[in-house]
Amino acid sequence: MRTEDEFFADLFRRLPGFPAEVVIPPGDDCAAIAWGENRLLLLAVDQVVGDRHYISRGEQATPPRLAGRKLLARNLSDIAAMGGKPTLCLLAGAFAKDRDEDWLREFYDGIIALAAEYSVSLIGGDYAAAPHDDVASLTILGEVAADQVISRSGARSGDQLFATGYFGDSLATQHHLLFTPRCTEGQWLAQQRLVRAMMDVSDGLLCDAARICAASHVGLTLDLEAVPRRGRATLEQACGDGEDFELIFAVPPECAPVLTANWPFADTPLTRLGEFTATPGMRDSAGRTLAATGWDHFVF
Repeated sequence: MRTEDEFFADLFRRLPGFPAEVVIPPGDDCAAIAWGENRLLLLAVDQVVGDRHYISRGEQATPPRLAGRKLLARNLSDIAAMGGKPTLCLLAGAFAKDRDEDWLREFYDGIIALAAEYSVSLIGGDYAAAPHDDVASLTILGEVAADQVISRSGARSGDQLFATGYFGDSLATQHHLLFTPRCTEGQWLAQQRLVRAMMDVSDGLLCDAARICAASHVGLTLDLEAVPRRGRATLEQACGDGEDFELIFAVPPECAPVLTANWPFADTPLTRLGEFTATPGMRDSAGRTLAATGWDHFVF
């Protein structure tokens, strides 16, 4: 069976052409549509599935408030990856038919509380009782200046790879439920015009770095020793666990000193991880090939 990326690359090739208003088509963290003078409307959709993205039942069950929070936080991270500001969202949920009112209220409260933190309005949606475990899908809208939007496809040979935060051990540390979406950092990077490509890390550092490489038609030399690890994460976990929701981005070499000298977020670590190259593929500093390990949603 093909990988997730191979399947969707083929699907996107078979889609009919898009209207001129679609500035960024499928294949990035968000789609982008021309929306007024020098403005883009950003749109993304993400979901949480019981016992896939959180523990649904039993003594270790995830509190519903945190499951709801995670649903919105995942979407906020997509807006952050484009340098955008989140604005509105809609929620469609098909919840297990035995979920009681208290559980549902807590799930929605998790979304509402995080939405308030980011000035996002929940403006509608749909609800159904499901004969299976929970599946909740949230669509988010955001905005960004047309000349500031950041996609995955702009990295060039010689650009430096930087990252926010730490990687690995996201399940054991509960980071995947409690992470802070990097919206403020993403907007700052876009406004400073220091970045040529960016995305958030949801499926693993190596997996998502490879996606920037593929979209930008470049390779990458990664300094594995520089990868900042969360908690007790091994290097393997830091490179492949996923659910980190940190930003990785390509910075022109002449902009790297400006970035590091002016980074205003004392509580958000900033790390240089490597350099993009003209040679395809990913390698470590010793020249050894690195596989794009991480989550593949076609594998259960």
